[in-house]
Amino acid sequence: METINLQLKTEAEKGTAEKYWFENEFTGLQRTLFHRVYIPLKPFNSGLDYEEKPLETIIVMEWLNLNLSDPDNLDNLSLKSTPEDGIEVSIYLGCAHNPCNIIAMNWKRISTNSYAVVGELLIDFEFERVAKNEFFKFETTIVFDTKTIE
Repeated sequence: METINLQLKTEAEKGTAEKYWFENEFTGLQRTLFHRVYIPLKPFNSGLDYEEKPLETIIVMEWLNLNLSDPDNLDNLSLKSTPEDGIEVSIYLGCAHNPCNIIAMNWKRISTNSYAVVGELLIDFEFERVAKNEFFKFETTIVFDTKTIE
């Protein structure tokens, strides 16, 4: 199985975050406020023959139920995730959505709606047999749009 070596090939670019309400009466999920994060990666050559070069992709984090007393304040937020917690984190690479676990992700406010974020992911490339699993550490700035999507 191939190795992507994502850490050596790319870096996180400026990302965005937003919050949204969601409910699903069929599953019993009452109206809940979730956060979502998008972190694009600098275009890179994945090393996979069947991928476009350079590859443009993004880390997507969905269904973050943060339960914050102030959902507009992400300062000092510390995140971790597991496959069982309902948070969906993935990166599209190798023609597949590769699930990720957040090993650590720490947020620090740098201006009104802008945060310095340092994180580490475990990318499960083996889930779709794209490549060997690997860790990816990153530092980026994330701009938070405080409008709530209904």
